[in-house]
Amino acid sequence: LREDFPPLKTLDSRPNNLLVQLTNFIGREEEMMHVKKLLNQTRLLTLIGPGGTGKTRVALQIAADILDNFANGVWFVELAGLSDSSLLSESIMKSMGIKEQPMQTFDETLCEYLKDKEALVVLDNCEHINESCAKVSVMLLQSSPKLKIIASSRESLRINGEQTHQVSPLAFPDPNDNNSPEKLSQYESVRLFIERALSVD
Repeated sequence: LREDFPPLKTLDSRPNNLLVQLTNFIGREEEMMHVKKLLNQTRLLTLIGPGGTGKTRVALQIAADILDNFANGVWFVELAGLSDSSLLSESIMKSMGIKEQPMQTFDETLCEYLKDKEALVVLDNCEHINESCAKVSVMLLQSSPKLKIIASSRESLRINGEQTHQVSPLAFPDPNDNNSPEKLSQYESVRLFIERALSVD
């Protein structure tokens, strides 16, 4: 019965464009709980840290985990390849499947579409267009009271109401310690390496 066996949680439960990840999410249990708590307290959360620390993967995992909280969906916007910051709103619209409207700018169309939507937008890799991301985020949050935004960047967006979280590298062993294989396998970075190596062979 449905009350005994509720439907399995899948990415089909709400509108979204999140890709199914081909590898397992390793570790970060406490960090994920902390990030979700921060997101409950703010409408703009920026994950910051140098390249390669896992900001994108953390953002994607958080978005998938809380998908059910947003009736109008969760939308991932990849910005690494966007060289012209003036196209930011258009890029968000394309990621969300919003059609261009006659006699309206992209900003106007986006704000009009989102004004009463309960949604989460993930702006990934903002660092090279931080100023534009900050401007568009303020515009959308002011016009859409039920909207939340997760941004990932090497630095904060520096706008009012923003919460930040420093994404730390996975825990790794001290190379000077004489660790056994069993003890090494308890480190998140080693577990990640083992899984990726096994996926190759």
